[in-house]
Amino acid sequence: MNREFLLNILFLLFINLLIKPAFIFGVDLAVQNRTGADYGLYFALLNLTYIFQILNDFGLQGFNNRHISRHPHLLPKYFPNLLAIKILLSLLYVGLSAAAAFGMGYGRRALLLLLVLLVNQVLVQLIFFLRSNVSGLGYYRTDSVLSSLDKFLMLGTCGVLLWVNPLHIPFSIEAFALAQTLALALTALIAYTVLRSKTSFSVRPTWASNWRSGYPTLVVLFRKSLPYALVVFLMYAYTRLDGVLLERMVGAAHAEVYAGAYRLLDACNMFGYLFASLLLPMFARMDKEREPVRPLVSMSFKMIWAGSVTLAAAIFFARADLVHLMMPGRVSVYRWDTLGMLIWAFVPVCIIHIFSTLLTAHEHLRPMNRFFVAGILLDVALNLLLIPRWHAFGSAVAAVATQTFVAVSLVWLSLQTFGFRPSVKGVLRVLGFALFVITADLVLFNLIDWVWWVQFGAGLGAGLVGLFLFKMFDFKQIRNLRT
Repeated sequence: MNREFLLNILFLLFINLLIKPAFIFGVDLAVQNRTGADYGLYFALLNLTYIFQILNDFGLQGFNNRHISRHPHLLPKYFPNLLAIKILLSLLYVGLSAAAAFGMGYGRRALLLLLVLLVNQVLVQLIFFLRSNVSGLGYYRTDSVLSSLDKFLMLGTCGVLLWVNPLHIPFSIEAFALAQTLALALTALIAYTVLRSKTSFSVRPTWASNWRSGYPTLVVLFRKSLPYALVVFLMYAYTRLDGVLLERMVGAAHAEVYAGAYRLLDACNMFGYLFASLLLPMFARMDKEREPVRPLVSMSFKMIWAGSVTLAAAIFFARADLVHLMMPGRVSVYRWDTLGMLIWAFVPVCIIHIFSTLLTAHEHLRPMNRFFVAGILLDVALNLLLIPRWHAFGSAVAAVATQTFVAVSLVWLSLQTFGFRPSVKGVLRVLGFALFVITADLVLFNLIDWVWWVQFGAGLGAGLVGLFLFKMFDFKQIRNLRT
């Protein structure tokens, strides 16, 4: 399983590095630079769409991925029922989110934009659901290709709108959102077609013809999905409240500053999400077959720790130059300090991806949810305290503190649940690697007079050197792994 994980995570990273950064920095950044404060409104509304994500997803993706990985023969039974539930919940999600936005005082233009973004979220979750079936059946590389297909298509739909615009449509933040809708709809159609080619199933739910006989099945699926739904809701709530609170408390201009910093965090977080999406079906299958998970947990943790620390440190020290590169007309200490603080949330976020996936695959959801609730309370309290004083920088501080608290809590919970006992040598290696990389970047960016992008590249190289020095990656063991 370790070898399978390694091969697939490298393939995932390769595919996504080709496409997603091109969209984030080539398209999304261009839209922000062109639309200015309108992008701040877009970012706040986008964050608002995540607040009621519990209805849009209701844990169906996590539940389905785990159970199909363990019992692939159940896909024809689960798929039509879960799809029908998903459609009904999505309608409720759109209505409740729009009502909440109306109650918060958003105007007609914001509500129309929100409606488009809500449709986009429904399509995103539909794609995730379809992909959970593909990966649950064991087609990991096919799922890897599907994971970046939406962004690849958005490069076309949004890129044409930005730079070619053959229909001479006036560019606006609304047009950008609709271009995403088209790409997401095409991705969902392709994902569905791929799944149909892998196995046969009906799309008609078993309870459609006879509600009385199908009702017990519906109740069972709801009950089994509920713990996963709570995980989804709590994770989105404590990670997405910042942008909404910023826009409501101090205005869209400050939300736009935070959005600029969050873009880099979101781009980096692609790696954490890829690890989680690949690990969930693997952990679930290992749980069913009673295989020890510690080797895979150790390998994935060391890989994601090394990558996140290296990337966060390099971005922190190059923050001013990166802001100038992304937004040359709006460079300020406020912007690059916000980025410098927020990027450190990347490290605990990656740790959360590993250990929340492990706990989810083994259905240890209730104790994990308690820490997510604590994270929400901490995040709201810190934002209310810090936003009036430091604005976007205050939200960045709140994000780092909250993510660190949740990461440490989930690591502790995993140690208690699975009986892991990390060695002193292993802990020292992990801490030593971080100290080595940060010290190397400090020297590179402050004592050596090179062009900033050369310093940035050398900082990434320092992380690669650290892999060997602190034995964060056992290359000899990897070569000897058997399937």
